[in-house]
Amino acid sequence: MSVWLAFGLIVGGLVVVAVAILITDIARGDVGGGRHTMERARRLLVVATDAETSRGAERWIAEQRAEHPDRQFFLLDDSQGEELFLAVSDAIEREKPDAVVVARHDDENHAMLSGLYGALKEDATVPVDAIYVGAEAPA
Repeated sequence: MSVWLAFGLIVGGLVVVAVAILITDIARGDVGGGRHTMERARRLLVVATDAETSRGAERWIAEQRAEHPDRQFFLLDDSQGEELFLAVSDAIEREKPDAVVVARHDDENHAMLSGLYGALKEDATVPVDAIYVGAEAPA
């Protein structure tokens, strides 16, 4: 066997292993976010912008705590605007969450990246997802 053939087989084997690892990582959601990112998050920053989204966020946190008692949740409840984006950025730096969840109104376009949600999706250093809350009857 020639040296070049042995070298080619070694390089080929390494490429096959690298591709297999990449496929496994993509399937688990480790590459480019993915649907499993939020499932693996242990520290979540939940952002609400008004009373309605705050109630929805608190209800969602309670449900998540019942299902996942090992997760930590931080609720940031503030009014909409540039100050909120800065407050979220500060909270990401301070609390080091694995992901951010933005509580949005159910009537907002789910596919549109607008407002705080859109800005965080584009600029945040952690994965960002949304929950949608509707109008509930006052308690």
